[in-house]
Amino acid sequence: ENFTPLLPNIATIGKEEQIGILKRKIAEILIGLGLIETSTYHLSTKNKQFKNMNRSEDEIKKELILLIESKTEKDTLRQSLLANAIEVLAENVDVSYPQKIFETGKIFFNNAKEETGIGEKEHLCITLCHEKANFTEIKQTLDYLMKMVNIQYAIEESMHSSFIDGRCGEIKINNISQGYIGELHPQILKTNKITMPIAALEMNLDALKK
Repeated sequence: ENFTPLLPNIATIGKEEQIGILKRKIAEILIGLGLIETSTYHLSTKNKQFKNMNRSEDEIKKELILLIESKTEKDTLRQSLLANAIEVLAENVDVSYPQKIFETGKIFFNNAKEETGIGEKEHLCITLCHEKANFTEIKQTLDYLMKMVNIQYAIEESMHSSFIDGRCGEIKINNISQGYIGELHPQILKTNKITMPIAALEMNLDALKK
């Protein structure tokens, strides 16, 4: 009560950020398809982000971002929403199937151009886990989403250590790689004690902004 009110000498009109509008629209579309939205922590562990996802030692050395003097076992900034989705599914192996989840949120990566040395991106991850989950189903989900947001895209056959060779594709928008889609590698299922197949995608949300 001791502060003297002072009106700022500027005039602005508040509005929702474009990425926020996009995320809400995507959530509405995917919930309409029967998916459940999850929200996981920015902090994770080296094992959950890399080793449990069948990532190589070279990838770990290149992409790992460790916290200094972390007070908990979560000492790593998440590099992937998919790794967090697998953790959610691993914790719910006794729940009925199908389990179809999605998340939108920030991931972190090493970027020497940033003052902190760390860059951020908004990502989307869709994960389908049930007895008949396959590449066709996850692609149909992506097809519908892209149609609803009016974005043209292509899938180019590719390889990724977290996906099965021959059942993995690179998501491209305007001929630029924006993510991966495919069937998860059996080693990931075994490591995380998941008994059902998983089809998933993870992509950069900034590519969907207009």
